[in-house]
Amino acid sequence: IDKTLADKKEILRAMHTCDYAKLREVSNFFYKTSGIYSRLCRYMAYLYRYDWMVTPYINAEDAKTEDKVLDKFYDVLLYLDNFEVKKFFGEVALKVIRYGCYYGYLIPGIKRMNVQELPANYCRSRFMVNNRPAVEFNMKFFDDCFRDTTQKIKMLNLFPKEFKKGYIMYKEGKLPPQFAGDTSGWYLLDPEFAFKFNINGEDFPAFISVIPAIIDLDEAKEFMSVIRVDSDDN
Repeated sequence: IDKTLADKKEILRAMHTCDYAKLREVSNFFYKTSGIYSRLCRYMAYLYRYDWMVTPYINAEDAKTEDKVLDKFYDVLLYLDNFEVKKFFGEVALKVIRYGCYYGYLIPGIKRMNVQELPANYCRSRFMVNNRPAVEFNMKFFDDCFRDTTQKIKMLNLFPKEFKKGYIMYKEGKLPPQFAGDTSGWYLLDPEFAFKFNINGEDFPAFISVIPAIIDLDEAKEFMSVIRVDSDDN
């Protein structure tokens, strides 16, 4: 185990320097090892019910064809049922609280909407497009995580086509004009499909500030246990 994950000074340093990757790692560690932290994250993530409702709007022309309107209405209901909206947003909320943010890519289907989750440490958002975060993805992800060429090709084929296009442009040095001279691998994804969720515009894990207090509590428990053992011995 990396001891810095439970080092109070290291955690405070990461908070001060906005080391998001380190803070996500710390949050994930305490989510798995601390019942207090885990319960707090799950409680807040599932506090909202994520109910949804569809309200049909009927034009005067469509009023004459009631069956047609009902067919479209049922199609919409079936589409959202297949998407499992409540389950999806509950899981997303938990990841936002646990990791500070959630990056995804919409993949529209005929019977349901699919979402490709993107690794947060290889994503960033620096500006807005139509009041939505514009998502950039670092194509180095495929080189860093998949060293085997065959496996890398399989993963590229599993991702939406835009990623394969961006990866090829990155390897060939043919980045879009807005990234001229940039060889770091960042590629701007289509704002129509790429999206990001976070809380209050911050990528900090929502309850990262309680972790130093949890560390203090654990140390106090250990100290009290030592005193109790000593008094029993005496």
